[in-house]
Amino acid sequence: MIKNNIRPRASSERLDKLAALENQTSLEWIMKNSQMLELKSNIKMISKDSLSINIHVPEHEGVATIWGDKWFGQKKISQFRGLLIYDNQFCLVLNDCFIEKKRYQSSHFRAYFLKLINQTGQLILIFSHPLSLKQWNSCIKKFCKRNNFNKKFKVVELICQNFYQIQHKKQKSLFSSQVINLASIQNYDQAELLDNYLKILRNSSISNYIETIGVFEEKQMLFIVCKYFKGNSLDQFYNQSKKQYLIQQQIATICISILHALKSLSEEELYHGKISFENIICYSNLKTQFGTYLINSHYKFYDQNTLFKYIQSTPAYLIAPEIKQGITPSIQTDIYQLGMILGLLTFYNFSQTFNQNYFQQQSSCLMQLIIEQEKLIIKQKESYDYPQLFSISQLDLIKRMIQPNPNLRININDALKHVWLINNKEKKIQKLIPNQIAFPSLRTIIEIKDSECDIKKTMNNFSDENSSFVKQEQDPNSLFVQIKQHQNINSETFVDSNDEDENLLNDKIEKLNQQNNLVPSFKDHFCMYQSRCI
Repeated sequence: MIKNNIRPRASSERLDKLAALENQTSLEWIMKNSQMLELKSNIKMISKDSLSINIHVPEHEGVATIWGDKWFGQKKISQFRGLLIYDNQFCLVLNDCFIEKKRYQSSHFRAYFLKLINQTGQLILIFSHPLSLKQWNSCIKKFCKRNNFNKKFKVVELICQNFYQIQHKKQKSLFSSQVINLASIQNYDQAELLDNYLKILRNSSISNYIETIGVFEEKQMLFIVCKYFKGNSLDQFYNQSKKQYLIQQQIATICISILHALKSLSEEELYHGKISFENIICYSNLKTQFGTYLINSHYKFYDQNTLFKYIQSTPAYLIAPEIKQGITPSIQTDIYQLGMILGLLTFYNFSQTFNQNYFQQQSSCLMQLIIEQEKLIIKQKESYDYPQLFSISQLDLIKRMIQPNPNLRININDALKHVWLINNKEKKIQKLIPNQIAFPSLRTIIEIKDSECDIKKTMNNFSDENSSFVKQEQDPNSLFVQIKQHQNINSETFVDSNDEDENLLNDKIEKLNQQNNLVPSFKDHFCMYQSRCI
């Protein structure tokens, strides 16, 4: 379904005025200046007509001067989500591009440039007015990658595995950043997973993901900067806490938050693909006492020939029965995974080790445990073996989520209306204190990326389910050892890298990990199960 939001009136009027100013100014002097030859655009774009999309109301539209091989003049430009539409004929996927703004000024002339670069070339938008540059940079930079992280931010402290507190050097504002290693990419499938994950993070319509502000790439490291929070992933919480259990309202809040995230994904014709303990972040911030983020989506197009890759990269207890019968992942399989997570939490106590062995063993008898406990509750025989089992309605929700038949499995809307979640939704919950620092659918945009060009990108590990969280020694294959050996930037950038800042950044991150006895795992997800590695 094509969704088309109305453009904000203030933004529309501002861009219309700026377009009028641009039309009144001639920039033909640029062609006569030999220093300006680098401003020619040569990027490869795809035809809008070939994409089968119909955008009635772009989010932003205006004009910019563009210098091509055989022509120079003003062209209409517009932006809709992650697409820049040029001359109403061609499209550019912004997710692939680095962005940089520059200006030229002399005694007689001035001009302002917005550079977009990917591996096929560059597109340079030329403006005569500084406000035009500011407005368009603000519109599209959140969809692009930048390369000046070290100049803008400094790393302050570790929040949880793969997440750091960072501070803006000028404004002194605090943010959080997910750090992703780009050096361990081994195949195009992994690159595609990261590419799709970034598109999801940049889509404001999807709820309960980290609130992304910008994406920066520096020497094989990807920094996803988001709003500041404190928290921990569920697996780290249970592995670090001193026998601290979640209360009923907290578990219900986790379930409700993930269901809302899945609902917003389904409205964009997407799914998560790997709802696991390490991909669920419980957090707190100034506005939220206890909340949940989903991270590390594993959305990708699968068919009968590629489905085996999903099966090989996903733990057995998270694979819904229909997947084994050849059905591709979907929101229904996400619900199955959420049911498994909820069930494993419900029947966990600290006499067991919270790891893959427990997950696999307990998941195989989960339905049997539910039936046994239902009988005990009906007989009013209270069980003290499971401190996180609170009611029979909780068991009913789990049982309906892990229903083997996908046609009988509970859907998102019915799950959100389930009596156990309703009863716990409005109750005041305690704050979880983390032990460790404490439009076209988006699927259409992803399809556009697949049809645009055969660009191989780098992708991250996401989280390593089998990795040990607490380590005594630095892994010689870890990101922070490897990064010191890399002195060259593999992707084209515009801003010169500051090697001194780079080394300070790496030393800072490494020191934080050593202080906390924590070495983040940046191994690729496909390497988690080496016996089944693709």
